[in-house]
Amino acid sequence: MRRTLLLCALLPLAAAVACQRSEISGRSVRVGRSAGDSLTERDPSRSPRGPYHVWTLSGKKGQRLVIDMASSAFDPYLALRDEQGFLLARDDDGGEGLAARLHVVLPRSGRYRLVATSINNSARGWYTIAVSEWAAPDAPAPGRVSATALGETKTGLLEPGDEQAGDGPFQDRWTFEARPGQRVRVEMSSSDLDSYLTILGPDGAVVASNDDVGGGRDAAVSFSAPAAGRFTALASSYGDQPGFGAYRLTVGQAPAAHGTPDVMTLGDDASAEGRLEDGDSVMDGGYVDLYSYTPARAGEVTFDLRSSEFDALLSLEDETGTVIGRDDDSGGESNSRLIFTVVAGRRYFVRVGIFGRNDRGGAYTLSVRTNATPT
Repeated sequence: MRRTLLLCALLPLAAAVACQRSEISGRSVRVGRSAGDSLTERDPSRSPRGPYHVWTLSGKKGQRLVIDMASSAFDPYLALRDEQGFLLARDDDGGEGLAARLHVVLPRSGRYRLVATSINNSARGWYTIAVSEWAAPDAPAPGRVSATALGETKTGLLEPGDEQAGDGPFQDRWTFEARPGQRVRVEMSSSDLDSYLTILGPDGAVVASNDDVGGGRDAAVSFSAPAAGRFTALASSYGDQPGFGAYRLTVGQAPAAHGTPDVMTLGDDASAEGRLEDGDSVMDGGYVDLYSYTPARAGEVTFDLRSSEFDALLSLEDETGTVIGRDDDSGGESNSRLIFTVVAGRRYFVRVGIFGRNDRGGAYTLSVRTNATPT
């Protein structure tokens, strides 16, 4: 009763009394079983989600559970808290359709609280809760950095013991080798969690990232390797809360973009027409293309990126991938222009991108105009 009072004391007085009655009512569900009830106006309520029920669940430390909440009357929202009220997991649409689904690994033996409500204030009507165990796949040990290669598919598991980005989600590290200019595609798929994928270059800089490819919950990135070396795929889940679950990671050869060679190059006083579209690398919410440029002469160079279909973003990088120039709208309207003094024979990379989030991409023209002086 004392723990019940602690949990309910966080609510306003009327809601706290109703919350205590809800706990005392004895709603409980066991692993391997399902249960149901109806949410009504008489149940305790908390803005903005409306009425809710609290169910007790007993489990053991390290137990892997799948918890489902489904309803044909409203859009379910499910949260799991420990005995002290600490939030362990929450979900809206992780199950089939609008159903909520949690994949969790219990941190200790004891009782837990399942809070059943809706994503909005529509929580009225019948719903069901089902709890089952899920078997761990054959995956690397938690926290281990694992190697993969082009043409391979690996199975991983996000769980306690894995590296965490601050206090956020768990993440696994997979390393693979790539040649300079080689086009690579990395895919992460899972039925347990919302996949999030980040690719780091040999220098540790972010090369590409993606959350939901094709509008689903899987992630995929395609990119041209800016340099030779060992790349790292960070496999994680979307959101601030740690996600638990199994996933598959595939590293393969990406097709050449738009039928061009793997290494896209630019020469002095040249232009290129391209299109940002599905299959390109993804950075900061938009597609990107990468060009290699090695000037024959030293001097001042003007890079122009023009598009009528997206807000152009132009970046100039050195051989290490360090950004040495960046522009959004200096080319007039939503076009980009960079003026930079280059060194003859030195290799640069020109990155064509989109300012702001844009899932559509579009056609563009990239040009290089030299005003060089003899060396």
